[in-house]
Amino acid sequence: TQNVSEWLRQIQHMMTMFKLTDDEKLFYVSLCLEADARDWFYNNPHLCSTWITFIQNLLKTLESSGKADISFNHLRHYEQSINQNVRQYYFDIMKLCKEANPLMDEATKLQYLKDGLKPSLRFEVFLKNPQNPEEFLRYAQKLEELKSFDDKQYISSWSSENELPISPTINSTIINTESKQNNRPFISRKSNDNTVNYNANYNHINSDYMPINTITPQVSHHNNIPKPPYQCYKCGEHDHYIRNCPHFQ
Repeated sequence: TQNVSEWLRQIQHMMTMFKLTDDEKLFYVSLCLEADARDWFYNNPHLCSTWITFIQNLLKTLESSGKADISFNHLRHYEQSINQNVRQYYFDIMKLCKEANPLMDEATKLQYLKDGLKPSLRFEVFLKNPQNPEEFLRYAQKLEELKSFDDKQYISSWSSENELPISPTINSTIINTESKQNNRPFISRKSNDNTVNYNANYNHINSDYMPINTITPQVSHHNNIPKPPYQCYKCGEHDHYIRNCPHFQ
C-alpha cells in the first residue's frame, strides 16, 4: 500500500520537474511500470485514457483501499479541538490528505483545512481568502496569536477591575466598635477581700495572643480593705516571713 503511494508521489514530482504535459506523463509512466502494474496498464487502456484517470484507477486497483478509506473518512469528519493549536491541526490534516490520496490537489487540501477549523477562527480566515495551504497556515496562526493576546488582556483587565478592597462599611464598623470599647467604663464588683474591675478592652494592652474581649480582673487597693497578713509564723514578728526568719532552721 505505502509503496504504491510513495512511488506515485516520486513519479509525479519527477515529471513536474521536467515540466511534462499530462499526455507526456502518461506515455513515459508506462516505461516505469513493472510486473502486475505493467500488465494492468496494457490490459485496461480504457482505465488509462488520461493522466488523472490513470492515477485514480491505479490507486483503486493496486493500492489497498483499507487505509485510504479510513483516512478519507477521518478527514471528512476531522475538526480542530479546543486545546489544539493551528499548527498541530494543519499538520494532522495534511497527513490525512496524503494518506487518503497522495496526489490530492492543493485546492482540495485547502478546503479540508477550512472545513475543520474551529469556529472562533473560521470566519476571519475566510475573509482573508487564502489561496493555498501555506497561506492558510500563516493567516490562521496570526489570528490565533492575536486572539490569545486579546484574551490575556481581557483577563488581566477583568482581574484588576474586580479586586475586592476592604469595605469602608466594615472599616467604619471596626473603628466604631473599638471606640466604644475604649470608652467603656470599668465595671466594679465588690468583694469581702478586694474590689475587682473588669476591663473589656484588656486585649489592647495585653499580649497579642490574648483573645478579643478577654475579661481581666484589675485589683484596686483601698485603705479600708485590710491587707493580707505579713507575719512570721515562727517568731511572730511582722518584718519578715518564716522563710527569712533567723530562728527558722
